[in-house]
Amino acid sequence: MYSDDDANSDASSACSERSYSSRNGGMAPHYLRQTEDVALNHCASANWSERKEGLLGLQNLLKSQRMLSRVELKRLCEIFTRMFADPHSKVFSMFLETLVDFIVLHRDDLQDWLFVLLTQLLKKMGADLLGSVQAKVQKALDVTRESFPYEQQFNILMRFIVDQTPFITGQGRISQADPAPWPLCLERATWRRGASR
Repeated sequence: MYSDDDANSDASSACSERSYSSRNGGMAPHYLRQTEDVALNHCASANWSERKEGLLGLQNLLKSQRMLSRVELKRLCEIFTRMFADPHSKVFSMFLETLVDFIVLHRDDLQDWLFVLLTQLLKKMGADLLGSVQAKVQKALDVTRESFPYEQQFNILMRFIVDQTPFITGQGRISQADPAPWPLCLERATWRRGASR
C-alpha cells in the first residue's frame, strides 16, 4: 500500500453514520453496488494506474448523483485520507477533482470527517505544489468552506493554529491565517458566540 498519513489514521474512520437507505427509501440495485465496489477497490490499490482508474469511475458515479451507502462512505473517507499523501502527481490531481464532487454530493454525511478534510487541505496549501495542483487544492478548500457550518470550521481552524506538531510548515500556517478566505466563517462564529452570552 502507498504511504499513509499516520497523524490522521484514527480520525479517518470517523465518517458519518447516515446511510443511503435512510434518505432514499432503500438500497440501490445490486449491479450498481458492484460498480461502486469495483471503483473503491481500485482507489485502494497499490498500483497508481488502478487508483487513477478507480477515481475516474468514482467521478462518474458521483456526477450521476449516485449516493454511497454508509459503509462505502466510511471506506471512501479512509481511502481519501490516505490519498492526501499519494506520491503520484496524476493520481493526486485527479483525487482533488474527485474530492470536490464527493464533498458537493455528500456534504451532509461528512461532518465527522471535516477535521481531517480541512486540516489536510490547509497543509497542502502550504506545500510546494505545481500551480495547477495548487489551484485544485484551493478549489477543494473553497467548496469545503461553502459546504459546512462556519462555527465548526472556526473551531477546527483554532485547533489547527495552536497545533505545535512539526509537520505543519510555517507556510501552511500563513495560508490558513490569511483572513481573506475566511471572513464569513470568522464573522459568523464570532457573532454566534456574542449572541449566546
